Amino acid sequence: MKNILNILLIISLQSCIRDNPIIVVSNKSDKIIDSITTFPDLDNNTVFYNFKPNEKRKGIILMNNLLKNDGAYGISIYENGHIIKQKAFGYYTNGGSLDYGFNVIIENDTILIESPSFIF
Repeated sequence: MKNILNILLIISLQSCIRDNPIIVVSNKSDKIIDSITTFPDLDNNTVFYNFKPNEKRKGIILMNNLLKNDGAYGISIYENGHIIKQKAFGYYTNGGSLDYGFNVIIENDTILIESPSFIF
């Protein structure tokens, strides 16, 4: 009986892990952003270029080539080739995401990140 409960627990936890979460980025700042990079590690980047104020874009965070380890996602915002803002967010385990996706809102002085149960 104990083995059956352990197997059910493993299956239920494994079903929570997702590949390639969706990311929706909104520029609510008052300036054009050169580029925005989101990533689970330095080798798997999703990049948005020339991001205008009040613009919204959708992409995926690439997890296909990620090692089977745990970690957090990162976001970097660039201006003139230099990082002006950075933030770590979310969590992945065993190389898979626990979230369907993320809504990222970039404001003049901060980066807001939500992890809803679904993404528009």
